[in-house]
This record gives sequence, structure tokens and C-alpha cells, in this order.
Amino acid sequence: MAARILRYADLELHLGMNRITIWRRTKNDPTFPQPIRLGNGRTAAVGFLTEEIDNWIAKQSAARISKKQG
Repeated sequence: MAARILRYADLELHLGMNRITIWRRTKNDPTFPQPIRLGNGRTAAVGFLTEEIDNWIAKQSAARISKKQG
């Protein structure tokens, strides 16, 4: 199966977070998936791999459930 890439607008909808919150997560949360460049140069578009985002969500959920049970 081919990897799917989410651009910021799609990622905002997927996560329910705004762009600034996502950007802050990429800078301050070492567990948050890092964007990948979709072109050359420093102004190239970026995207996020759906699989990495979904895995991050699953880990956040598992940690929350574990915390409640612990």
C-alpha cells in the first residue's frame, strides 16, 4: 500500500488541532511525527505521513488508557 501524505490543512482536520499547535508539537514534542519535505529548497511544501500520525494518535490513546487504569 502506498504511503499517504497529509498537508497541513488535511492534518488540521485529522487531528482537530490548528496549524500553530501542530507546528509547536513538531518543535517541542519529541514523540510527534516530523514533517517531510515534498520538494527542494527551504520554502518547499511539507507533509506528514498518515501512518506516522495514526501511530502517534494510537500511542497517545494507549497512554491515556494506561494512566486511567494505573
